Amino acid sequence: MISTLELNTCIKEKLFDTIPMTVAVIDTDFNIVHANSMFKQVFGAWENKKCHAVYKNSDVLCKDCKGSKTFKDGISRKNQEAGYDKNGILTRYIKHTIPVADENNNIPFLIEMSIDITQTEKIKKEHQLLFDQVPCCILVIDKNFKIVRTNQQFKNMFNPVKGEYCYQSLKGRDTQCSDCTARASFDDGQMHTGHHIWKTAEGKDIHFQITTVPLESNHGKPEFVMEMAVDITKTRQLEQEKLEAERLAAVGQTVAGLAHGVKNLITSLEGGMYMLSSGMKKSDIERIGKGMEILNRNVGRVSTFVREFLEFSKGRSISVAKCDPGKIVEEVVISYATKAAQYDISLENKTKNKIASAPMDYENILECLTNLVGNAIDACQMSENKGNCFVHVKVYEVDDVINFKVTDNGCGMDYDVKNKVFTNFFTTKGTGGTGLGLLTSKKIIQEHGGTIDLKSEPGQGSTFKISLPRKRLPQLK
Repeated sequence: MISTLELNTCIKEKLFDTIPMTVAVIDTDFNIVHANSMFKQVFGAWENKKCHAVYKNSDVLCKDCKGSKTFKDGISRKNQEAGYDKNGILTRYIKHTIPVADENNNIPFLIEMSIDITQTEKIKKEHQLLFDQVPCCILVIDKNFKIVRTNQQFKNMFNPVKGEYCYQSLKGRDTQCSDCTARASFDDGQMHTGHHIWKTAEGKDIHFQITTVPLESNHGKPEFVMEMAVDITKTRQLEQEKLEAERLAAVGQTVAGLAHGVKNLITSLEGGMYMLSSGMKKSDIERIGKGMEILNRNVGRVSTFVREFLEFSKGRSISVAKCDPGKIVEEVVISYATKAAQYDISLENKTKNKIASAPMDYENILECLTNLVGNAIDACQMSENKGNCFVHVKVYEVDDVINFKVTDNGCGMDYDVKNKVFTNFFTTKGTGGTGLGLLTSKKIIQEHGGTIDLKSEPGQGSTFKISLPRKRLPQLK
């Protein structure tokens, strides 16, 4: 068993050199009177040298010498300093200055213990540089949603005060945001993304794509969350401009189609008038009858055309509300069930999963699907595959895009028909249609920021797919 004397000897002779930091003993004249082996490894030879000569390569006492203060008041101190190692390389270290008092409470010596933080400080500076220079706004908030740290770009744009609530500083709110992305990260400890609008000090609205990352978890719950915000204001403006361009293109297409449709009607009416007038001149009853037949038929076409075009051009203004996409499909299928059964066509709702509600015009989207399902049933009636025809309707969502799909195995379309189906009031129904149904559908879909695609093969059927990205849907007012 080791004796107390042996323990004291061990402490004096061995522990001093095994401490994993530099240790030096300084007298009242600031001479180093003793140092451990690590001190010598870092700062070099110390014998018969002043502390400031070894630490700072200086001939004079440090201006803010902590040792001087400790000699006077006997209070231990801890501070961060910079000096030079034995190779003249700048070194940063944390120094603990501890007084050594005698039996009379005089302080003849100080013990200085230092921990090298050079590499730590270098990494810290690199991280701070990256934190400040990264080309997006970054802030760190605590569990109470108070701002505890921000990067330079964030300060340049918003200049918030530390300790402010993020929702007050950035949105001027008195309560937390209902769609708070950070709260989701606090709740489940996962990364989340979202879209938010922040106000600058000048009151300007800026759109941001936010990514929140949990930091410093405690018992599985994050203590802080870091928010990284990328300015997407210009991107959203470009999206709106693109959407507006698409809508203007639809208007141009409508005008071109109108001119084409009117031209065809005028040509037909002129033909009927010619037959009628020439028959009257020749007293040809049969010719007069044919002319009257042509005129009557085309007057009916004019009436249908004008009525449908007025409805199309007038258009219902978008009335946006939270809608269940699945309910729209369900209503369309129920509406056409009787007609489909009448022609022995299998009409089915193939929707499998419930889709979250979305802002859209229920009646307008219903009209789109009604047009598509009605056309699909007509295509099945014109098919040679009678008795085995089907029309399938479904809605599903992939990557925040809501998709409505109408599929049939009717007569299908060839290349030329597919290229014309959305343009120039084109119809395959002869005098039974105006071609306005699909133009109306396309207009409604574009009003919702979406697209409509067609796949079709002659004799095999057609598939129409409406795609509505959630981020482009009209906003609730």
